[in-house]
Amino acid sequence: MSAVTAAFLLAIFCFAGQARSAQSAAASIGEVVDPLPHIVFVVADDLGFHDLGFRGTRIKTPNLDSLALGGVVLEQYYVQPVCTPSRASFMTGRYPFRYGLQHYVMQGGHDYGLFLNETLIPEKLKGAGYMNHAVGKWHLGMCSWKHTPTFRGFDSYFGFYGGGEDYYTHKHGGYDMRRDKQPNCGEGCSEVAWDAQGHYSTHLFAGEAVGIIQEHDVTKPLFLYAPFQAVHAPDEVPESYIEPYNTTIPDKKRRTFAGMLSALDEGVGNITKALMQKDMWNNTVFVFSTDNGGPIAGSSRCHICGDNTGTNNYPLRGGKHTLWEGGVRGTAFVHSKRISKPGTKRYGLMHAVDWFPTFLELARLDPDHPPTFPLDGVSQWTMISEGVNSSRSEIVLNIDSLHNTLGPKREGGGGDAAFRQGDWKLTVGDPGPPDIWSANPTNSSEHVPDAVQAAKTHNFKMMVGAANKTVQLFNIASDEREMHNVAEQNPSVVTAMLSKLMQYAEEKVPPLFSFGPADPKSNVKNFNDTWTPWTDDC
Repeated sequence: MSAVTAAFLLAIFCFAGQARSAQSAAASIGEVVDPLPHIVFVVADDLGFHDLGFRGTRIKTPNLDSLALGGVVLEQYYVQPVCTPSRASFMTGRYPFRYGLQHYVMQGGHDYGLFLNETLIPEKLKGAGYMNHAVGKWHLGMCSWKHTPTFRGFDSYFGFYGGGEDYYTHKHGGYDMRRDKQPNCGEGCSEVAWDAQGHYSTHLFAGEAVGIIQEHDVTKPLFLYAPFQAVHAPDEVPESYIEPYNTTIPDKKRRTFAGMLSALDEGVGNITKALMQKDMWNNTVFVFSTDNGGPIAGSSRCHICGDNTGTNNYPLRGGKHTLWEGGVRGTAFVHSKRISKPGTKRYGLMHAVDWFPTFLELARLDPDHPPTFPLDGVSQWTMISEGVNSSRSEIVLNIDSLHNTLGPKREGGGGDAAFRQGDWKLTVGDPGPPDIWSANPTNSSEHVPDAVQAAKTHNFKMMVGAANKTVQLFNIASDEREMHNVAEQNPSVVTAMLSKLMQYAEEKVPPLFSFGPADPKSNVKNFNDTWTPWTDDC
């Protein structure tokens, strides 16, 4: 082939903007092209900041520890305060306030979900030839079949559509465990997985992920999204996982939690072993993330802390449901042979929305082809793989009731608003209960609050829009425990950050969360006591 012809072909493929086509074109003229990496994205539910073994706890997580310490740990990584908003951030690369999922979690029986006009990461990855499979908890909508995973870009799905249930019976009001074997697998295709009854969900999901890997055609890149139920409430795990902690962790709740986390660690080990046996591991980018901070025992004003499972967020303040660091700063790491200096930590800012463009860069895809809504995420692959500076300098942690125009405030979690810019963190309104600290678990058998109290400067208020709001400013670099509100001492910083936050607030949409009753048509009694999509009008 002549050089002119080769250049012409490459120009055509580049214009098309499809990474897989460009890869094929390059191969056709004799260029050596690295294969696209397999991407395995494991999400733990409600994991605390100080729960994994490598943080210095008594809980044994050898597989996760090995992956973290042999990869890159992300120390300034942020998620949303609760489940649904974080999962939406993962899938869209956009902040939840842009599509109404910024307030609390999606509840069963309500007729809304992640907007169907949002493009999800598996839909984009199809442009590079990825096979996309999801295993575990969905929690992004099930009012219609079109909101379920195989209508949103996944080639198969096994798991539960809702947000939480019993680990063995798989019931929360109704039975919720589905097997969707092909794309667009709705009525007449989706199967209720009755055979899962009585089987522990962590074992089920790990086993399903292993099966997907074993059956995968290695000539195609794999995207495996594995959002486990663990370690979300209720506190359930086979006794054999608890027994090793009988003499080392006196507190029963923490001991049961340790068993749940050990079972998850075992499942992750089985997944990585399957990748090695399939000769896929050396070309895999393995990502692990929590979806929010750990739910901890609350203060007396916390009426939503009943999902505490024994997690620990030391040394951070607060937990799940809050905009304190313990609610939104999460544990995450990446393990891959493509990382130039493994065994290191990264301290650059990163948010859950960044996985979308990061995965697209790995897949050699252009975020704008085909066009989507503008992303809030930025690719962090060079920070992760090479240790360069983060691609972002600020993060909107949430915008909920910033102007008091979003209806009832703070039912369930999420706070009013919070904004991270450089070392500074600004909160507006109430960051939410629980607002206490977890004790260092290496010095205490229980996850009780520290005796240390925050500085009493939390009554600083100013006009934000039309409302008189409590404003707090923390320097996270020197005060990651958020003990000293320095808003009064830094008025220019507060003013500048509020101005930027207000600009973002102009782009928010009202939350979809409903305080009303569930749609009667969703009643599980209409579907043989199973959770099943019930309408096309949502």
